[in-house]
Amino acid sequence: MKPGPGLIACALLVAACESRAPRPRTVVEFVEDPVLLQGVIARCRAKGTVARDVECTNALAAADRIAAELESQRVGDRSAAFEHERTARRAREDAQRAAAERAAPRFDPYSSPVATDATDAAPTGATAPAAATPAASTAGATDPSSGGAPSAVAPTAPKT
Repeated sequence: MKPGPGLIACALLVAACESRAPRPRTVVEFVEDPVLLQGVIARCRAKGTVARDVECTNALAAADRIAAELESQRVGDRSAAFEHERTARRAREDAQRAAAERAAPRFDPYSSPVATDATDAAPTGATAPAAATPAASTAGATDPSSGGAPSAVAPTAPKT
């Protein structure tokens, strides 16, 4: 039996009248299509259905996810820039330190003069201290802890 034209028309009419509500878009779909995301968020805010509509909730969740990814990327970029600046600064400071070390005279213990006593080590233009005899240095010495009594310091032999 062949289906008649009436049966085909009836089937088409039933198919056309059966309208299903479109499924709500997922967060992943919104993340992949930012234009769709902006359109849905604008529609939800205009209607005031942000909290009640599943698609609006998914759109806001996708916007939050995108914002978190952008913030993470920005933090990574700032961290990389900071590391680059720190490395450059260390290189500059090392170069300055090396230049200062090259410019400064270095102490050479093998070619410097050797001082044998206080008169040899005195700087030019300065007078050497007067040499005191051991007897003179201990003769009038007093011990402050004994109330000004003379101290019992034994004289030492002069160095020759």
